[in-house]
Amino acid sequence: MSFKDKLLDFKRRLSDRRMYSIILVAAAVIASAGIYQYKKALDYQNYLNNQYNRAFHEVVDYVENLEVSLAKAMLVNSPRQMDILSSEIWRQAAFAQANLGQLPISHVQLDKTSKFLTQVGDYSYSLSTKTADGQQITDKESSQLERLHKYATSLSKILNDMENELYAGDLKFGEMRRVGRTGFSRAAKTISTQRMENIEKQFQEYPSLIYDGPFSDHVEKMKPRLLQGGTKISKEKAREIAEKFLGKDRIKDLEYIGEGNGTIQTYRFAANPAGRANDDRKDRRITINITKIDGHVLWMLDNRDVARISLNMDQAKQKARDFLESRGIENMKETYHLKEAGVATINYAYVQDDVIMYPDLVKVKVALDSGSIVGFESKGYVMAHKAPRELPSVKITEEAARAQINDRLKVDRGRLAVIPLESKREVLCYEFKGSFNNKKFLIYINVETGKEEKILMLLETPDGTMTM
Repeated sequence: MSFKDKLLDFKRRLSDRRMYSIILVAAAVIASAGIYQYKKALDYQNYLNNQYNRAFHEVVDYVENLEVSLAKAMLVNSPRQMDILSSEIWRQAAFAQANLGQLPISHVQLDKTSKFLTQVGDYSYSLSTKTADGQQITDKESSQLERLHKYATSLSKILNDMENELYAGDLKFGEMRRVGRTGFSRAAKTISTQRMENIEKQFQEYPSLIYDGPFSDHVEKMKPRLLQGGTKISKEKAREIAEKFLGKDRIKDLEYIGEGNGTIQTYRFAANPAGRANDDRKDRRITINITKIDGHVLWMLDNRDVARISLNMDQAKQKARDFLESRGIENMKETYHLKEAGVATINYAYVQDDVIMYPDLVKVKVALDSGSIVGFESKGYVMAHKAPRELPSVKITEEAARAQINDRLKVDRGRLAVIPLESKREVLCYEFKGSFNNKKFLIYINVETGKEEKILMLLETPDGTMTM
C-alpha cells in the first residue's frame, strides 16, 4: 500500500465514530497527565518558596536578637552575665548561619556574613572564658564588641530591607534558585526601594515580653500561689462574681458555657452586650473566666471592633486605673503599655512598701474610642501574688549597687524591684534605668550579693514600650 493509500485509510478510520472516541480519550488522558505533572511541579515550587522564606525570616530574627545581645554585652560587668550573654550570642549566631545556609544564594558577600556569624560567636565565648577566670574585659576588647555590634546593626538593616522586598513580591528566592548567582546579582539591582512599615514588629522573638512587660514567661512554670489554701466556689457564686465584675448595666443574657481545666481551673461565662450600637459586630460577645478557687477573675474579653480613636494614652491609663480601683484591685503600678488596632493594653505590677513586684502582673485593655474596658487578664497576679511577701534584708546600698554597673551606662534612676529568674526563684534587686548609644536599658543588681542578675533593653515606640 502506497503512502497516499495509507493516509486515506487513516483518514477513513479517523472518521469512524469509535476511532474518534478513542482518540478523544487518549488526548484527555495525555492532557490530564500533563496538568497533574504541572500541578505537582507547581506544588513543589511553592513548597521550596515557603522553605526559603521561612529560613530567611529565621535569619532576620536571629540577627536582630544578636544585635540586641551584643548591645547588652557592651554593658556587662560580671562574669555570670557575660556567660549568659555569650551563650545567647553563640546560639543566635549559630542558628542564623544554619538558616542562611538553606537559602539558594551564593553571592560573594554572604561568605563575609557567614564568617562574621562564626567569629562573633567565638569571640563572645572567649570573653566569657576570660571573665570566668577573674580577668577584666579590656578597653580594646570592649571596642571590638562595639564594632561587632555596629556590624550586626548594619546587617540587620540590610536583611530587614530584603524582608520588606520579599513581602512586596519584588524578591523571590525561588527565582534566584533557578537563575543562579548571576540571577541573584541582577535581581538585587532591580529590587524596589519601597519598604513595608513596621514589618519587623511581626518578627520579634519575645511577643510575650512585648505584650506583658519585662517579665512574664516564668508564670507558665509555677503553681498559682494566690490560690494556695483557698476554697472552691460553686458555679452559681462564680456567676454572681462575673456579673458584678462586668456590670449588670453592661450585659444581658449571661450564660455558663463550660470549664477551663488548665493550670488554673475556671468557670466560663459569656454574655451579649447591652445597648448594642449599630456598628457593632453581629458576633460580638463578652466572655469571662472565674477561678474555681476563691473566685478571682482570670480574664475577660469583649471582642468588639474600635471604629475610631478619640483618647490619647494618658486618658486610657486613667480609665484603666479607675477600673482597677472600682474592682478593688489596689496597690498596682503601671509598667509598660502597647497600642494596637485602636486598643491600649496597659500592664500593672503590684507594689508592696514601695517595692515593685514584677511577677504580679495584671493587664487592662482600653478601647480608644469610648474608653470602655474591653479586656482584662490577671494570670501573672494569680500565679505569683502573695501578701505580704517576706523580702530579704538589703545588704548593699544603692550607691554600692550603682558602682557595679558598667561606666558606659548613664544611669537616670534606681529603685527596688522583685524579679523572677529562670529558675522560678524571685530576687530583690535594685532596678537601674539608663542610656547608652541612644538606647535605654534596665539593669538589675541583687541587693544581697551585688550580682548583676539581668540586663534588658527598652524599645520605646509611638505604639508603646517594649523590652528585650
